[in-house]
Amino acid sequence: MNYSQKQQQRKDLTFGLFHERKTIDIINTKFDVKKLGTFDHFDFRDDTQKIDFELKSRRIYKGQYPTIFFAKHKLITGRKRKDNGETNRVIYLFNFNNKDDPTQKDLYFWEDLGCDDDITFSMGGNWKQTDKPKPLANININSLKPFIECV
Repeated sequence: MNYSQKQQQRKDLTFGLFHERKTIDIINTKFDVKKLGTFDHFDFRDDTQKIDFELKSRRIYKGQYPTIFFAKHKLITGRKRKDNGETNRVIYLFNFNNKDDPTQKDLYFWEDLGCDDDITFSMGGNWKQTDKPKPLANININSLKPFIECV
């Protein structure tokens, strides 16, 4: 990884951590979550209800692309945790720029119910950070719901 790629990786990490801190209060309006550590599988956890949450903050607005992706290994890990009884639910949160005001964020969610109907798989990734493609899970953008509807 060259110097420019390392700089971009640091910027992306800072961006993600900043939005984790801002988003936890929104999540806690509906759940009782705690922030997990850097090396945990997911970003947040509600221990009482056994729910794992993964937050993906994006610099795009919802609908800018027909799908939204995340690392396939997150999907596999979440499903294994459900199968092993470690969690009851896995919810993926997507923090998009507001289309009318990019300084604001719009929070959406997708819950993995174990069915691949609204998922496609591909190879790709962040070409700014690496030249090696990674397995991705692509969720149809129309499958996302506003977080306010999450129960």
